[in-house]
Amino acid sequence: MKLLRTKVERIAKKVKTRSIILNTKPVFQPNYNVHIFYYAWYGNQDVDGYYKHWNHNYLPNWQNEKKVHSGSHKPILDIGSNFYPSLGCYSSQDPNVIDAHMKQLRENGVGVIVVSWSPPNTTDSPYKILPVLFRFATKHYLKIALHIEPYFDRNPLNLIKHLRNYLLQYRNHPALYKIKTGQKEMPVFYVYDSYLTPAVAWMEVLSAKGASTIRGGELDAVFIGLLVDIQHRYHIKKSHFDGFYTYFAANSFSYGSTWKNWKSLAKFATQNNLLFIPSVGPGYADTRVRPWNSKTTRHRRHGQYYDVAWRTAISSGPKYVSITSFNEWHEGTQIEPAIPKNVPEYSYLDYEPEGSHFYLNLTKWWIEQFGKC
Repeated sequence: MKLLRTKVERIAKKVKTRSIILNTKPVFQPNYNVHIFYYAWYGNQDVDGYYKHWNHNYLPNWQNEKKVHSGSHKPILDIGSNFYPSLGCYSSQDPNVIDAHMKQLRENGVGVIVVSWSPPNTTDSPYKILPVLFRFATKHYLKIALHIEPYFDRNPLNLIKHLRNYLLQYRNHPALYKIKTGQKEMPVFYVYDSYLTPAVAWMEVLSAKGASTIRGGELDAVFIGLLVDIQHRYHIKKSHFDGFYTYFAANSFSYGSTWKNWKSLAKFATQNNLLFIPSVGPGYADTRVRPWNSKTTRHRRHGQYYDVAWRTAISSGPKYVSITSFNEWHEGTQIEPAIPKNVPEYSYLDYEPEGSHFYLNLTKWWIEQFGKC
């Protein structure tokens, strides 16, 4: 970790970004090649009648080691995040919150919101709020794609069934994000933990020769699988995904999230006619929900960590870049504004002395650099 911190500081010195604090003019043309992961799963008493996700449980260690904490957080002073949001414990159902989020993203150059999604009647499904998300995305000239979560009993066949209903409602919506492939414009779906399903099952729907193929039909789309381990390259290829992303904001946490591997992954993608979408993030801190996971913490270092992630991503020559995340507060990867907050039992992390909008401004600066490539 000491070597990693030293490397981040060394590379960051080559990047002159501190001037972005003064560069606060809004961007009027979103970059639709920049995608950001967005979570609409928060709730509060005023809007929803109960707290949701801000009262996140302490999670057990996945390595079955001794429990550090149990129970759940108790908002509003005690929340399941290492940082505290400027908007407080907001509800994702609140139109004013959605409007504010979309305005922030549009003014800082992000073009596509990748909404965490699972089917209706599943935990954390954004089904009911999607019409509002699409409405405000249209207002702010943003586009929406889906980030398919590994809902219970997910398989390629029932996923396509659910997506059929989704496309029936939004296929012609002006805010639906589409990529032109050949002569067609097709919607985009990120598939989280895609490797949990055998490649032969994905082939049934994603291969042109699959028994239940969607290729060439009305449900055809661009499917982006998640690459975590090195062997997932071949799972992506065999499954007939159209590309892959890396998601995790912790450098060296996985093969895919390790910055030094991005050039070789970009080369593999080019050789196999796949899209490579590296995921950059400002840092990682999840010890408020996983108290045993401090080894995965990646300190933000006043933007230096984010600088190096962006610089490395751009140098790998991708057409698209994804950002983890706008508001995944549990894992501390958010660029949404945060404020200093001290309570009797905890002092929340913050963006000081640069200010609550620092990471939005820094994102804008890097999107401008990306647009020049």
